[in-house]
Amino acid sequence: MAKIFLIRSFLGLALLLFPLTVATAFAAQESEEEEEEESEEDPNVPQKEDDDDVDNWSDEGVVEKKVEKKVEEKKRELPPEPKRYGTSGNWYEVTVECARCPNLLDQSFGLEDSMVMREFFDFIQIDSNRKSAKFVFPSIGENRPMGVSDKGKRLLIWQYTVDVGTRLTDTYATVWDLTLQAKDGLLYGRRYEVQAWSEEAYEDWERGYQAKKSFISSSKLLSYADLAPVKALDTDNNRFQVGGDSRISFVGYAAFVRSDVDKGAIEDEQSALREKAEKEAKRLRDQKDEYSKGQSYLDDKDWESALESFEKAASLGMESLDLHYELGFTYYKVGNLSKAKEHYSTILDTDPRDTDVRYNLARIYEKERDWDAAIREYQAILKFDPDDQVSRERLNLLKTAREMQR
Repeated sequence: MAKIFLIRSFLGLALLLFPLTVATAFAAQESEEEEEEESEEDPNVPQKEDDDDVDNWSDEGVVEKKVEKKVEEKKRELPPEPKRYGTSGNWYEVTVECARCPNLLDQSFGLEDSMVMREFFDFIQIDSNRKSAKFVFPSIGENRPMGVSDKGKRLLIWQYTVDVGTRLTDTYATVWDLTLQAKDGLLYGRRYEVQAWSEEAYEDWERGYQAKKSFISSSKLLSYADLAPVKALDTDNNRFQVGGDSRISFVGYAAFVRSDVDKGAIEDEQSALREKAEKEAKRLRDQKDEYSKGQSYLDDKDWESALESFEKAASLGMESLDLHYELGFTYYKVGNLSKAKEHYSTILDTDPRDTDVRYNLARIYEKERDWDAAIREYQAILKFDPDDQVSRERLNLLKTAREMQR
């Protein structure tokens, strides 16, 4: 409140009170300085940074008192799920955490509870006959048609691009190659985009542009999706050309769930995949162990034990030219010439220029006194390696022996 000094009597009174006011101010300052000195001397007394924090201290000024405010949480009322299209349900796209995961093994979808899906704005509705579908966009009040191809547990879904404004990208269509999992509550699989950079691939519509379906038919889109695994598309090798002005690109894995998805079923499938992966890893380890043991037995010239280990590696699914070579050699050493020839021939089907294998075959034919077959193998060796003097000497010797027999 402002002080108004307009009356002389008030001025005199003020002059009389001024010394008292000053004395009081000095006394208050001295009191504050004494409190500050006491506080510095006693480290157990915390300092107040703000007068508003005074209630945070105990009566002794030592123990901090936290005032907890209990906020009554309101239970969030979720809107009812949109009406389903047929009996297949509404499928909500969820975030895929692992872009490189071809299955559910290391995948996480962040599903909090079965009701949380209703908060998602956009969703796919698939008819119960799985012959038609639509993408529902409540955010813009539109439904856009989609194509569906039902192949049992495999479901192909595609959508031609429809967008507002001016065309800034060459995305012509999106194709999902999905499988039904988790008691049919989860769709999981690969997502592709088809790009087209020809003006003939697009046409205007009332608010922007859309793909012209006649440019690439739906059957062609599906054939592209079928070709993608053949081309081994992945996140590193992610595209291939499908025409002079179009291509298909693998853009990652996608998942859609129903609001009533069974999380336990997802976990069960992940556990089964984990168990399968562990078994596969063990099988591969056992293959290598048996192969290594076989080679050790070869070094010790224990042909029978070597053969047993190599056969175990083969029974565990090991498939390599090196294994065929070791099997051919050990079968030869134990006297089973027909099995030795079988494994050597398998190698030559893949690599006909392997002169070591041809030499071993030639020696087997010599044991069987099949001079013509042995001569053919030595001639093949000299064709690939004219400087092989050992094979040339054996060839000349066999030719002489054959002439003597005649």
